[in-house]
Amino acid sequence: MKEIVSGVFIETEYDGVTLGAVQTPNGVIMIDAPISMKDAQIWRSSCSRNSGAERLLVLLDEHFDRCLGARAMRCSIIAHEKTAQAITGRNSAGKPQTSRTGSIWESISEVNSIHWAHPEITFTNEMSINWDDKPLLLEYHPGPARGSIWVVLPERKVIFLGDTVPVNQPPFLAAADLDLWMESLELLKSNEYKDYILISSRGSTVTKDDARELQKFLKKVQRLAEKTTNSKSDLVQIEETGASLADEFKARNKVEMEIFRTRLAYGFSQYCLNFLSKKVS
Repeated sequence: MKEIVSGVFIETEYDGVTLGAVQTPNGVIMIDAPISMKDAQIWRSSCSRNSGAERLLVLLDEHFDRCLGARAMRCSIIAHEKTAQAITGRNSAGKPQTSRTGSIWESISEVNSIHWAHPEITFTNEMSINWDDKPLLLEYHPGPARGSIWVVLPERKVIFLGDTVPVNQPPFLAAADLDLWMESLELLKSNEYKDYILISSRGSTVTKDDARELQKFLKKVQRLAEKTTNSKSDLVQIEETGASLADEFKARNKVEMEIFRTRLAYGFSQYCLNFLSKKVS
């Protein structure tokens, strides 16, 4: 666990997403959860040290990688209302279905069953948590997922961005709205967030240059999606086109490159289907 500013911590060592914790005299506000129950219990204990007795968990969107371990955090959960709706629509318990989406949880052998924890507190556009004299803001910034939010600490100049800007890996496209996503990236590049520390859930700190590079990639995805749907390609061809986008990223090894290809094949195909349905409607 690394302290990035006073009372604000991140953890990058668990499989899945980068975690956050904000310690206050009243208690700790945790940002996302580890995938495995064991890791979640360890992380919960680590976060609770040197803070008050209360605990809250904030989910930055509905992605499995950040939601699977939420039940083991044993505290109230806050999320955007669309995240809560997505979780409510899933099976309440059972073994996970075999899937190939390029998500991290699919490679974790410990995930034998799923028991979803449902957010008790939701909001629409913005919410403030005032556990000390430095308020924590939850802001709705759609694009990567239906319920994507940022955790903004204006006094400390820190933002937890969720999947808005992944680091050294392809984004998840399956549930994306690329126009809204690029609006969020444009806002992130503005002077409003000058000198802020930007924390990605898929890596660690990012810069405005990273946001610019992602914008270029998303524009390329949009162009390819329009071209692919106009050519009436079949699903295999669409997935192959998506997989080829992995060449834009530098994988550390063959296994990681296969994950990148799988993520983009699935994500691009789902995005194209959504793109096509919007055109038809």
